[in-house]
Amino acid sequence: MTKKKIERISVIHREKILWLKWYFMRDKEQPKYSVLERKMFDAAKNQDMLSYQKYATIKKITDIRIQTSEDDILKAVKEVYVYNHVNVIGACQRILFISQSQAYSKLNKWFETYSDLYFSVIPLPNMGVYHDVAGI
Repeated sequence: MTKKKIERISVIHREKILWLKWYFMRDKEQPKYSVLERKMFDAAKNQDMLSYQKYATIKKITDIRIQTSEDDILKAVKEVYVYNHVNVIGACQRILFISQSQAYSKLNKWFETYSDLYFSVIPLPNMGVYHDVAGI
């Protein structure tokens, strides 16, 4: 059962885990910057505004999620999913001091909130278009 929960978080939230790695890991060529900042700089330099907007959005929602996270759960997320220093069981014992099932629940909720943030910063489309299509 534990293996399934680990796989579920890693699979369902794979993209968000990648974003966190970009956010926290340093660029190898310019350690002063994160991988994400380097991607933003490269996109701007190449005038690839779609990529720049994508990376800027990822940075914005990650900034928000980090600022609104409890310290212990953020540390667990970083240690387990960004740096791979411990697994969830280790994080339960050394960082969170809760049971495995509680830890999985908290981690899933943390990632779901992170996912929801993405949609909170995207502008809503013109709602009038949907009224025309639906015949309302």
